[in-house]
Parts: sequence; C-alpha cells; structure tokens
Amino acid sequence: MSVAAPPERRVATRYKPAFGTVCRIGPGRPTHALVWNISETGLSMLLGDPPEPGEVRPAELAHEGAASGLPVWLRVIHVRQVSTGDYQVGAQFDRRLNPDELSQFLLPPAKEERPLPKKG
Repeated sequence: MSVAAPPERRVATRYKPAFGTVCRIGPGRPTHALVWNISETGLSMLLGDPPEPGEVRPAELAHEGAASGLPVWLRVIHVRQVSTGDYQVGAQFDRRLNPDELSQFLLPPAKEERPLPKKG
C-alpha cells in the first residue's frame, strides 16, 4: 500500500531573500520578522510573537535598517513553533507582487563562472 503525497499548495515559486530582508507587521508599533522565503504571492518568516492564523495585517517588506519599504497586506495562513522557541509563519499577500517589486528582495543571480586566463 503506497501513501499519496500531500497536494502541492504553492501557487508561485519560492525564492531565498537577500540577507537582511525583514517584514514589519503592524498596525501600531510593528513587529519585525526575518523573511525566510518569498514568492509573488506570499512569504514565510520567523518571529517571536506571531499573529494568529486567519489574521489580516498591514505590513511592510524592507531591507533591515531601511526607513521605508514596500507596503503589503498579509493574511496569516499557518503558525508553527520551531525548536528555538520562535515561530515560523506563512502568510499570503493581498495581491501578487510584480517582478520589480519581488526582485528587490531577492539574492542577486550568481555570476556565470568563467575560466581564469592562462598564464604565460
């Protein structure tokens, strides 16, 4: 008897964010979360004081230390405590991010490796 794999829930490709990408979750005094991965439709983040599943919150995607970022609305899909005591939170954006909005938070593409010039 074989066990079927769970259905794929992802609707967009997930990417590793650039180092220091954060999500400031409001309203009021924002909670800062470290973005774990990101896609056009949502993100996974790590934080100490998570919102509840189903909550809808205003937020801002930003580079750590930046005064402002990209405003978004998040709907919390799941919250899971991890071994460090923090929480991994998955959330959907209220709209798809366009490629320019998403790319500002991604690692730059790796440069193609080229052979070193021959000496001599």
